[in-house]
Amino acid sequence: MHSNVIDEHIVHLVQNNKIYEQADLQKMLKERGFDIPQATLSRRLKKLKVAKIEGMYKIVELSTYHLPRVSNIQVSDFGMIVLHTSPGNANNLAYYLDQKYVAFNAKDSKDSGLLGTIAGDDTVLLIAKNKTALGQVLKTIQEEFSYMGL
Repeated sequence: MHSNVIDEHIVHLVQNNKIYEQADLQKMLKERGFDIPQATLSRRLKKLKVAKIEGMYKIVELSTYHLPRVSNIQVSDFGMIVLHTSPGNANNLAYYLDQKYVAFNAKDSKDSGLLGTIAGDDTVLLIAKNKTALGQVLKTIQEEFSYMGL
């Protein structure tokens, strides 16, 4: 099995579960069909920048390398932006966008205009602060996912 697939599962599990021990993560991965030795899991966690913080495993820094690909962007007449990704990946995508662009989490000082996100299974709804900010949010998303050629 390709390590990127395993990495996506690790990121998803860490983001969506309270994991206190590597053995718990190993068991969750095994239930998904990935039998990973403890030493290999430790190396994967280090590579993914997953660390034990206050007794629980968390992603220290989410990188775009592990970010699910966006397959489509749609803008509604009502000013909503919808991103489509592969099934099971919307949560990771929404988490990344919230961490990077939502004002109370944003690592860079400029305001992106993004109020928040709502994730389904393969769809993420982006909510702009207001109609004026919609263009700014769309521009930010288009730059983030420039490979789509929008």
